[in-house]
Amino acid sequence: MATPRAVPGAPRKAHVALFDATTPVAQGVKEQLLGRRFPIASVRLYTSRDDPEANLTEFGGEAMFIGLPDVDALGALDIAFLCGTRAEGERYLDWPGRRGFRAIDLTSAASGSPGVPIVNASVNPEALEEPPPVVGTPRPIALFLSTVLGAVERGCGLLEASAVVLQPVSECGEEGVQELVRQTAGLLNFQDIPRQVFDRQIAFNLVPALAYGDRGAPGAAPARELEREVLRVTGGRFDLSIAVVLAPVFHGHAAMTRVVLPPGRSAGDLEAALVAGRDLSRAADAAVATPVDRAGERGVLVAGPDPAGSKEAFWLWIVHDNLRGGTAENAVRIAEAIWSRAAVGLGT
Repeated sequence: MATPRAVPGAPRKAHVALFDATTPVAQGVKEQLLGRRFPIASVRLYTSRDDPEANLTEFGGEAMFIGLPDVDALGALDIAFLCGTRAEGERYLDWPGRRGFRAIDLTSAASGSPGVPIVNASVNPEALEEPPPVVGTPRPIALFLSTVLGAVERGCGLLEASAVVLQPVSECGEEGVQELVRQTAGLLNFQDIPRQVFDRQIAFNLVPALAYGDRGAPGAAPARELEREVLRVTGGRFDLSIAVVLAPVFHGHAAMTRVVLPPGRSAGDLEAALVAGRDLSRAADAAVATPVDRAGERGVLVAGPDPAGSKEAFWLWIVHDNLRGGTAENAVRIAEAIWSRAAVGLGT
């Protein structure tokens, strides 16, 4: 295993790579790297797919060729972003240890490994104090739920939470987006519709993950995995239940979430906790708290609280952009934290 070398003083600019650089997630990472002005010395873009029609992309408006990565020909590399499917991410999990760089996994391939921290930069950045070769970012659903529930727990305590999450088709990548487009066009023109990605009609429809059995809905992990991920990020001191419903929406998650506070806590305590939460915005009017309103925006938007039965129970309506301001931004924030630490031992 290659051992990263120490960095004396302030970090230099980083040599960066994006694996599966043509995916929507990778596009979000590229935009965040540029928008946040991450210190880049060089950038390389790779794909796992041997497709000659998908060998060109761009970075910062400049056209760039992409090709299949070779572990023995990576050259100088400090930080890599894994942006493909889970199966594609699994191909590269041992590369950082072999070649002495850090990888940020956006594919969930490393989420089950006890040696890989799952980091929400708004909730548990302390997990990056001594980062291993691979660091995971939570799945989009776990990311925004842990942001909100972590703030609630820190601010006023939390006994239990349950969430019904509406998942957009972009969680299945460009293939999911295009299938919704083709299904919509087919239905409006009284034609057959494709079902390769979702196995059923998603246009003008809502499909619960229960319809797909234990494997979970396309693009989402099984609910139990999502629950474990949220609890792992937040510290796991409350009961949690998550249900996923596929929605005919291109981008942006939304979740109706019920929280139960400790005895004696009030709506005012909950509101104060949300105001103090990192990367949370309060919606003055729930009418503008929709995925369309949140598209391209960073952070998590919360409307409510509204009473939900018992005295300490409240409803929250949560909206979050799953690509531009969500997982991609979190991954780049992780990279910033890693790169800013001289003691992490990245190569010079």
